[in-house]
Amino acid sequence: MCGAQLSAMLGWFNFSAVLPILRTEWNLTGAMAGAILTGCQAGYVLSVVAMGYLADRIGGRRTFVACALATGLFGSVFALHAYDFSSALILRTLMGIGLGGLYVPGMRTLSNWYSPGERGKAIGIYTCSLVGADAGGYYVAGPIAAKYGWQAGILSTSIWAFPAALIAYLFVKDRPSTLLNGAGQLDDLSFRSVLKNKSVWFINLSYVGHMWELYPMRAWIGPYLYACARNLGYGVSDAVTLGSVISATCILMGAFSPGIGGWLSDRIGRSKSIFTIMSASIPCSLIYGWLIGSQLWILIFVGFLYGFWIVADTAIFKAGLSELVPEKFAGTALGIQSFLGFGATTVATAVFGVTLDLTNDPVRVTALGYFPSWGWAFSMLGIIALISPASAVLLMRTADSVKMAGGKR
Repeated sequence: MCGAQLSAMLGWFNFSAVLPILRTEWNLTGAMAGAILTGCQAGYVLSVVAMGYLADRIGGRRTFVACALATGLFGSVFALHAYDFSSALILRTLMGIGLGGLYVPGMRTLSNWYSPGERGKAIGIYTCSLVGADAGGYYVAGPIAAKYGWQAGILSTSIWAFPAALIAYLFVKDRPSTLLNGAGQLDDLSFRSVLKNKSVWFINLSYVGHMWELYPMRAWIGPYLYACARNLGYGVSDAVTLGSVISATCILMGAFSPGIGGWLSDRIGRSKSIFTIMSASIPCSLIYGWLIGSQLWILIFVGFLYGFWIVADTAIFKAGLSELVPEKFAGTALGIQSFLGFGATTVATAVFGVTLDLTNDPVRVTALGYFPSWGWAFSMLGIIALISPASAVLLMRTADSVKMAGGKR
């Protein structure tokens, strides 16, 4: 599952990697670039609940295989036929619909294989492969685009979804549920009763705050570091490569942190871990955008911390939710959680671009070729993300927290 997900999702941030090139070539404003970035996430939102439900009915493996093929198809068509804002928006949205059937069905499969005491670590490791895919999109697409053109950069990261489908089809097995998920005693409840559970909504609200911060950061850190490199005197081609490599490495700093965060949550509790990790990532959001003009080593050091902490709690929300709902509803519940979280990212990613437009002089942007002011855009992510640790505190105070690993005893 990890290998299949890494390959299938390699194209998620390839557009961000080539955005500095396309912003000039297609004359994109910050709002237009944000809309294209948001389109992919909007497609994800449109499909993720349905794909979670489908995974409950036909299995995570079949759902994953079909959606990996769709992801590869629309990603490749983008590389070959996108030519302006409208075509890019449509094709990235269609690609996002395919992406919506990858992460959640995979978690649905894994939740059947691992008991509550191991689930945080298992889903954390699975999330690590997602981080690898996000970083890989920058690592591969950016340098290739700088040398051979943006089409080559996009295509080189989109085609891997096809072998990902083959990997999942041949080597992944759906296992009939034989393990209690920590909420087995609730299996007689209807899904409507689950939706009335305030603990479910506390962990979902906390996830919304987490996602508001996470995906806009990943989508915009490449263009931001490109702007930083240009500000330090680098030429366009070198800045594209440097921005992509550094941003990919910042993201890759989270390659192990979800596993560590998941392991920690198995030991000290889901809510406590969420609060601790978010208390480390939010300060990074509040300061990072103001560092443009700083020396490169400062940008790299803070970016590494940012990349490590911002993703460390991702698996905790999934593992915690799977313990609060009956197992037969796990795929649908995880899909709804992802719908809410990625719904927040669609808004946040677009608002980020609008904030850039509002806080930069368009004449100066045109003259420089990049946005020189990023502080308020990144700070906006951290301010709204405060709802995550606040919701985690409320979750700790509920009686249902005992159903999660490390909960109240």
